[in-house]
Amino acid sequence: MSDEKNLVVELDDVTLKYANSTSFNLKRLFLSKHERQRVVSNSNANREAALSNVSLKFYEGDIVGIVGRNGAGKSTICKVLSGVLEPTSGKFYSKLDVGSLLSLNSFFAKELSGLDNIYLAGALLGKTKKEIEEKIEEIIDFSELEDSIYKPIETYSSGMVSRLAFSIATTYRSDILIIDEVLSVGDKYFREKCKKRMHEIMQQSRLIIIVSHSDSDIKNMCNRAVYLDKGRVILDSSVDEVMDKYK
Repeated sequence: MSDEKNLVVELDDVTLKYANSTSFNLKRLFLSKHERQRVVSNSNANREAALSNVSLKFYEGDIVGIVGRNGAGKSTICKVLSGVLEPTSGKFYSKLDVGSLLSLNSFFAKELSGLDNIYLAGALLGKTKKEIEEKIEEIIDFSELEDSIYKPIETYSSGMVSRLAFSIATTYRSDILIIDEVLSVGDKYFREKCKKRMHEIMQQSRLIIIVSHSDSDIKNMCNRAVYLDKGRVILDSSVDEVMDKYK
């Protein structure tokens, strides 16, 4: 990757270790970035995935695919790139607005309603209460959850959870789009809605990072790929070279 391109995001020797899980206060999420980061970290406290001495550079115009097996650290790196997880050591640099994070369903509070989780997710994305409330109707309409929005997330099917996460994340637009394993959600009709919205967002974003288990998603959409394993970068290269190594 040539340094002549415009560097917009960089991870420099980043290591992340999860803290022990503790309780959190939903109201405090609107007050403190540290509190938001702690909630996301605690939601993953029992997972083995972490990052170890990760160094990556992302350039304007890149569409980067991140691949790896379960527990490789793919979702963790997305959360660091989105700013909701702070590295234990190393540096994270970004000169762009990062707001979209499609792994929201990994830290929804299952005992809360879908509506309450809209507030929670918005706060985790750094939005104010006013900014969240301005988008609630649009989020609910796109998700097609209707009255189910008032029921606890734990009563939702996996498809309903993914639809809500997709609707929240794609309602808030930013320079950097991070897509974490939710490119195919819902039935055929809803997937077509998602594809149309994704096309619109991709035209606006200056950097796109995609996590997917689908080879076709990575090959058809990305100009570069990164292979992670056990929290470490195995290979950062062309899509074909990375996919050959990964498989």
